[in-house]
Amino acid sequence: MAISVAKGADWFGYRVKSCSVTYVCLEGEAGLSVRLAAYRTKGGIPTGIKFIDQPANLPDTKDLRDLVTAIKTNGMGGGIVIIDTLNRAAPGMDENSSVDMGHAINACKVIQQEVGGLVLLVHHSGKDATKGMRGHSSLHAALDAAIEVKRSDDDREWSVAKAKDGADGKSHPFMLDVVNMGE
Repeated sequence: MAISVAKGADWFGYRVKSCSVTYVCLEGEAGLSVRLAAYRTKGGIPTGIKFIDQPANLPDTKDLRDLVTAIKTNGMGGGIVIIDTLNRAAPGMDENSSVDMGHAINACKVIQQEVGGLVLLVHHSGKDATKGMRGHSSLHAALDAAIEVKRSDDDREWSVAKAKDGADGKSHPFMLDVVNMGE
């Protein structure tokens, strides 16, 4: 999705307006270089996407300011900031605490206000995926939209779990495009 947005390429048949994308990779950092190498073989990585793989603690004022500065310094304001994952962006946070979740939500709001554009959080479901995302309900309430990704063996689909100003529920099956990168 991030590369489609940076390229301005349609995504699942939806029109996409090109904008800058900052991907803050806080989980799975070791696999990021392999994924980027695979994208390079499949058409390249657009210049409009930047990657940050430094640890960050968003509720910490200094870390938050450093992240905002890094995004602005790279000229990536006004686009999308993807934070992968919320749990790694707020280490030590009690996801079930309204206070802790409130601090994380506020940090995302600060990023949005300072950088402009959209803050997209990657977050996991709980042990019982039928109950949706884990943690305090204030997170779901604060979201303008939520996309849920499900996997059953090799079958995957994403669906609109929440759309503040649109229809919920539409789902889209997909398969990962496997690129053999050798040993």
